[in-house]
Amino acid sequence: MRPYLRSVRSFALLALLLAGTALAQQTPATERTFQQYKAEAEKGDLDAMHKLGWAYEHGAGTNRSMSEALRWYRRAAEAGNAASQEELGQAYLHGEGVAVDQREAVEWLEKAALQGRGTAQFALAEYYGGELRFVTSKYVEAYAWAHLFAKTEPMEAKSPRHETFLKSIDNQLVDKLMLADAQKRLAELEKQLAANTPAKKAGNKK
Repeated sequence: MRPYLRSVRSFALLALLLAGTALAQQTPATERTFQQYKAEAEKGDLDAMHKLGWAYEHGAGTNRSMSEALRWYRRAAEAGNAASQEELGQAYLHGEGVAVDQREAVEWLEKAALQGRGTAQFALAEYYGGELRFVTSKYVEAYAWAHLFAKTEPMEAKSPRHETFLKSIDNQLVDKLMLADAQKRLAELEKQLAANTPAKKAGNKK
């Protein structure tokens, strides 16, 4: 479980579901909410698909099933839902219900990140930053995603955890040429993000 990522992706209605599972039992209220999500998801509502996947993942209003959770996340992700793209990427990154596949993880996380998902941007920064050994390509990616996150989520970036990470990335700068490459990559990501933002679907809400 990724505490920070989970906390920022919670939903008001899903809080109701969690309340109903606190004692490892379902309630009529959580079951009704689950059925509502399911009905809307089967009609093609992307936001409902994502919430249905979340409900299956956490056993909220239904029996827990990671395979069903991933099935609905994938359906929503393939249709462009950024929240589900992030969940799918995290699943592949950490081996949650699927085999670890870093390439697949990065692909889905990038899709979410370029739709403005700050948590996905930071996940990519950590992914690349965690492997830094002054490898230029990894530094460039880590710097670019970390600073894109800082611009997308300026308040979050000021928290101790994020601020420390950003400083650690900046402190690993080797020379001006590497910085120039990193800033060029950041500019490319900002351009892609700007191009995607107007096209965000209603189903991509947090």
